Amino acid sequence: MRRPILGLVAVALLAGCSSEDSAETQWADGVCSAWNELSSDLRGVTDGLNVDSLSPEALDQLSSEITERVDAVQASAENLAEAIADTPEGADQAVESAQQELGDEAGDVRAGLDATGQAVQSLSGATTGQDITSALSDAQAALTQTGQALGTLGDTVAGYVSAADDTLRQAFDDAQSCQQTHTGGTSS
Repeated sequence: MRRPILGLVAVALLAGCSSEDSAETQWADGVCSAWNELSSDLRGVTDGLNVDSLSPEALDQLSSEITERVDAVQASAENLAEAIADTPEGADQAVESAQQELGDEAGDVRAGLDATGQAVQSLSGATTGQDITSALSDAQAALTQTGQALGTLGDTVAGYVSAADDTLRQAFDDAQSCQQTHTGGTSS
């Protein structure tokens, strides 16, 4: 009796696959999926960090934890850059233009992440309260810059849903993972 149920589950799962989506929709879905992952990782950089006690041991732990989180964000940023660059073979001019625009905006995100990485390195070498405060302030400013750049990229993606080009509009409208970017990162 379990075989028919498993068969129905398999059919249902296969029906949800995007094998019938156009290459442009699959590209848009990859871009939005990577954007969503990066947004989530970026929001998680400071979640649950304890900066109340800054003993040398606590500072080492804080620095290590922030470094791990920033590394995860940088890996997600790399995934986003790769997803953007992976345009379909023979894509039309609007998709190529979108790829260029998104690539430029992803560069802004990476610049913010580079500044964040430098601030984190400063934190690991901090020995005084003033050094720690300065490094945390620099990290916060860099994270803000990164978040703004990522928000701009998300707004651009969301704008493609109303693009003049039918292929581009349809690709981003049909891409399942783009549904979160349509509403600024929340489910629609």
